Amino acid sequence: MRPRILAVSALLAATLLALYGVFEFAAREKARDIQILQTQLNIVADSRAQAVDQWLRAQYAVLAGLADNESLQIYTKLVTPGETGEPIDTDPASLDYLRTLLEVTASRSGFQPRRTGPALPANVNPLGEAGIGLIDPHGTPIVATAGLPPLSGRLAEFVARVPVAERGLLDLHPDHGDRLRLGLVVPVLAATEEADTTQVIARLIGLRGVDAEFFATLEQPGTTAASAETYLIRRAGNSIEYLSPLADGARPLSRRLALNTPALIDVEALTAPGRFHQGRDYAAHPAFAVSRQVPGTDWVLVHKVAQDEALAATDARRTTLLAAMTLIVVVVAATLIVVWRYASSVRAEEAAQQARASAKRNEELSNFLEVLMDNQPLPIFAVDGDGRIIFANQRLADLVGTPKDKLTDRALLGILGQERDMRYLQINRQVLDRGEPTTEVSRFPLAEGGEQVWRSYHAPLPATAERGAAVLTSIEDLTDLMRERAQREHNTRQLIETLVGLVDERDPDAAHQSRHVAELARRIAEQVGFDAAMIEATVQAARLVNIGKIRVPRTLLTKQGELTDTERLHIRQALDEGPELLKHIDFDGPVLDTLRQINERVDGQGPQGLHGEQILLSAQAVALANTFVALVSPRAFRDGKTLAEAESILLTEIDQRFDRRVVLGLLNYLNNQGGRAHWAALSGGD
Repeated sequence: MRPRILAVSALLAATLLALYGVFEFAAREKARDIQILQTQLNIVADSRAQAVDQWLRAQYAVLAGLADNESLQIYTKLVTPGETGEPIDTDPASLDYLRTLLEVTASRSGFQPRRTGPALPANVNPLGEAGIGLIDPHGTPIVATAGLPPLSGRLAEFVARVPVAERGLLDLHPDHGDRLRLGLVVPVLAATEEADTTQVIARLIGLRGVDAEFFATLEQPGTTAASAETYLIRRAGNSIEYLSPLADGARPLSRRLALNTPALIDVEALTAPGRFHQGRDYAAHPAFAVSRQVPGTDWVLVHKVAQDEALAATDARRTTLLAAMTLIVVVVAATLIVVWRYASSVRAEEAAQQARASAKRNEELSNFLEVLMDNQPLPIFAVDGDGRIIFANQRLADLVGTPKDKLTDRALLGILGQERDMRYLQINRQVLDRGEPTTEVSRFPLAEGGEQVWRSYHAPLPATAERGAAVLTSIEDLTDLMRERAQREHNTRQLIETLVGLVDERDPDAAHQSRHVAELARRIAEQVGFDAAMIEATVQAARLVNIGKIRVPRTLLTKQGELTDTERLHIRQALDEGPELLKHIDFDGPVLDTLRQINERVDGQGPQGLHGEQILLSAQAVALANTFVALVSPRAFRDGKTLAEAESILLTEIDQRFDRRVVLGLLNYLNNQGGRAHWAALSGGD
């Protein structure tokens, strides 16, 4: 009785452990897919936050351009009271000039009232809702465009709140017609008689409407997710105020939600912008989101997508996988129970009628094994040394469309198709010769295109009195699995190309650098003798070598002339932090470690202090390719070096900056593999 209890307990524990493993695997798959989604959401959020920031900077630039206008500064000094308390110039023409300058600027840049009907009579001003005004440092109006409202109420409080020598922003608010508008103030500085000093001689106020042009900055080009949405929020007391139009039709500033709304993603976005959020959106639907603080404002940008859409494919795949694997575990457990119970019954009957029960047991066992084999998910068959089938299960019969009893004693050739049959007969002969089992993966072309991938297991069966030696074969169709793996690899490559495309768009002068670096890194890896997987990882790292430039302002990337030390340090830090942008992507090879080590030196003088064999050879290959391309590529401030000059420089870096093997591999490619002719076109010559 005790052994039986122990056996049942062991079987139950094994079954539960297997089921736990199935669910744990499914959970890891979901977590991985969420990490990939998080990376995609972060890219969009960074792009939209930058677009909003650029729009705000453009509005400040309008007023800053006026403030830097020397004519405006001169006329402002003339029409404002001086030390005597009276203006130098009392001619109305000076004020008319300033007013015209402000009117022209307002008309060109959007700082003018909207017109919803016929033009007003010449002596009637439009309702004050937008415009540009010039006031003295004490807040007294000097001149303004026709559409600027009086300096009172909210506008006066805003001007008084901002220090005289600083810029300020009047946050989004509705005008008289419920149109959104915002205001800005910029100081007008002029040089004093004292050397190297300036003083505030006036201030420029700008008030403009916020319309579709501004909200268009929240739209991400190329977004395919139907539930993807980007919007702006800010805190209003104990509420969250939605500043932009929402997908459900809500107008800007028309919706507020309490800060204590349970599980609301926008609450966490306000309190901890920059993170990945998971909860419910403003419509109480489950969603994923990321957030960004817009510089210089109280605004937080939120980019979200519905959970059901984001994880639809993942959930379907996981459900199918869980069902299949759980079924297999249950079937195996049930089979073991049946075997165990059957063996127990046989032993009990054997004690009573050993002779007669022995024959019956063999017959029943044979029938049971046949049932067991017929219910296996894989086609299974045995072939003797002459290539004839001596056993086939029901799955094979279903596969070839022939009754199972018609397969026995037939030649294998002609059952699965000539190419497959010839392949398996050849493998069987090798298994019989060696006497050892083997597993083979075979690819067979399909008539409708593509290929079918089968993995077969071949095990030798010893000869018996009734038959000679044979080979037992099982076939597993891996076509769908390989197709899914190829799709995942394609998605990874597509993500890499998207990231590289973003970098190239921001830095047009180096738009082809990553492609050149990847091409040369592949050549170096081949010369050094990397295997196929390591070559692919090296090429992927080379394509992403400049990913950190996503965090570098475009103005700095396209700057003409020499960079300052501060600018170089900013670019270097951004490049060094590039691998951290990719840490949630599950690459097949050491792509991230390669990127993290490209600045290491074999003499140990790199940032991490790694030296010699501690540095991945793939990192050395990418670093060498990047250095070579940088040397021979022309820049706005210099010509590219010749191949001879580049080779000379790299030879001096052997065993200092670079491993001897990668440098010699590059030189062998250039001088013996036709590389010199290819790269001479890019360099300053041969």
